[in-house]
Amino acid sequence: MRIAVTGPDGLLGSELMDCLESSGHQALPLAEADVDVTDATALRRKLVELKPETVYHLAAYTHVDSAEEDVDRVFAVNAFGTYNLCRAAVAVGCRVIYLSTDYVFDGRTERPYRPDDEPRPLNVYGMSKLAGEFFTRAYAPSWQIVRSSSLYGPRGEGFPVKLCRRAAGGTELRVVRDQFSSPTYAPELARALVELGQHADDGIYHLTNTGVVSWYDFARRIVELLGLPNSVVGVSSSEFAAAARRPARSELDTSASRELGVELRPWQTALEDYLRLRSDQLRELAAGGGKQ
Repeated sequence: MRIAVTGPDGLLGSELMDCLESSGHQALPLAEADVDVTDATALRRKLVELKPETVYHLAAYTHVDSAEEDVDRVFAVNAFGTYNLCRAAVAVGCRVIYLSTDYVFDGRTERPYRPDDEPRPLNVYGMSKLAGEFFTRAYAPSWQIVRSSSLYGPRGEGFPVKLCRRAAGGTELRVVRDQFSSPTYAPELARALVELGQHADDGIYHLTNTGVVSWYDFARRIVELLGLPNSVVGVSSSEFAAAARRPARSELDTSASRELGVELRPWQTALEDYLRLRSDQLRELAAGGGKQ
């Protein structure tokens, strides 16, 4: 199949490109340097030229705290960029697979969120991604919406890298203890996206590594496995005082995906594999040298 990918150079997009190619598909990159999703005319022209059968829409504004002050830009990319893509998809009759987020929920439920639960985002980023979901459902000729959570991976900036950068600045690491999610390993999510795209009907799906953990305990596990000398101190969300509000608990119910045979491993196992792969670079980063 001819499959296009927006955001092909990103943390997830680079993994997805590899997975598509290794699965025998023709992966067509739609990088920002080639076409900006906010340019509706150029985007339509590019899709008509490439004639993909499916487009994975991963390009997004993902800086959650910056989004609170950059409202016009985040909606231009995440909401109206998605609208532009879906309208362009109509011209070629291709399916749109849109990557969304657990941040469309407010985190106030005591159980994992199901795909049909009512979204109630707390921050601008979550609102913009929910708007992208609306445009996907309303305008794409065929679609899947896949919500995931807290991505990290070998080729991008995720929580482990940010934590190790902070570790280089001092012995104490302050991390929120009252926010819980399911950290998700990008290479595994990429493989699952390909499987879901091949075997699932239109609809909303949840895909994360299984299990839930606080950012505090996730940080402690990273520090322990890397053997870093830093101490991890748990603080409340109010003490941390981030610009954007986050859901307290945003675990996603992935049972619909599991019923189709698409399942990611426990977050603990995925993290161990990632740290085995990146341990030298991360330790160097935590020591104040090297690059990600």
